Amino acid sequence: MKKRQTPLLAAASILLIIISSLIKPESSMWLGALQTVLLGVGILGCCMAFLRFAKGGKSKKG
Repeated sequence: MKKRQTPLLAAASILLIIISSLIKPESSMWLGALQTVLLGVGILGCCMAFLRFAKGGKSKKG
């Protein structure tokens, strides 16, 4: 089950980053805030996926 979670987390995070890049915040302050939140969550998700991947590799060696 955990083997599937890391790629899904990475894919969802990348999707959030792409969606945030498509938002045009010039028309509204709320769209700018939404863009920032989506980008932040996407980057956080990528970092979490990387950490899960790194920890998974360490536990298999030991």
